[in-house]
Amino acid sequence: MIEQLDQNIVAKLPAEIVEHIELLERVRKDFVANVSHELRTPLTVVLGYLESLLNQAQYDDTLPKDLLNKMHQQSLRMQNIIEDLLLLSRIESNKPIPVSDQLVDINHLLIIIQQSSEPLVIEKQQQLTITIDKVLKIKGNRDELHSLFSNLIFNAIKYTPAKGQIDIRWLVRDNRAIFEVQDTGIGIAENHIPRLTERFYRVDKSRSRESGGTGLGLAIVKHILIRHHGQLEIESKEEQGSTFRCVFPLGFS
Repeated sequence: MIEQLDQNIVAKLPAEIVEHIELLERVRKDFVANVSHELRTPLTVVLGYLESLLNQAQYDDTLPKDLLNKMHQQSLRMQNIIEDLLLLSRIESNKPIPVSDQLVDINHLLIIIQQSSEPLVIEKQQQLTITIDKVLKIKGNRDELHSLFSNLIFNAIKYTPAKGQIDIRWLVRDNRAIFEVQDTGIGIAENHIPRLTERFYRVDKSRSRESGGTGLGLAIVKHILIRHHGQLEIESKEEQGSTFRCVFPLGFS
């Protein structure tokens, strides 16, 4: 993809080659968006039938409940991948984001995400703290910002071992609006960090499959930040944890 090529290299390429690369990229994006959209409807039907069968299995011992549960889990995983692909296709279009006249209440967003993540945090006996500047808000697309913050928080929970610590912060630092997620998780080797925002990039493929991730979360984070004039900073050390920091210019907030 042209966005992942070094701009110095792109500048040296003949114009017709750059144009061809851009055309291929547009075709790829259209294909992914169209296929994902077409898969969504039949998968919704399959999930509906599976949920009906699971309800019947509670009262009918002849139905294979364990098998149905596994089918349902994998169908939900597929649904998550499709929804992430559709979201990524939409935000990659770089169309102007629909910004309301009202500032987005980040405090309220983080409360909603915290509530949805609480069962997993309790299950893993983790400590999750949130430090929020309740006055600090930002203009933008509420749904996209929810997806941005949710992806980073759930990643921290998934990749932090039981009884680990996760700290979430929303504050002003160095005249910038900062959203930060710091964890005591498994960490990431330095050579992997530059590629983390690539679609489907996996540091450890087997571990990622076990965690149920789609491999699209950080790609979505990157593009949402671009659309909100922000940038992503990543600090990490193996076995010591990671910090994912979203930096927004105060002029946009």
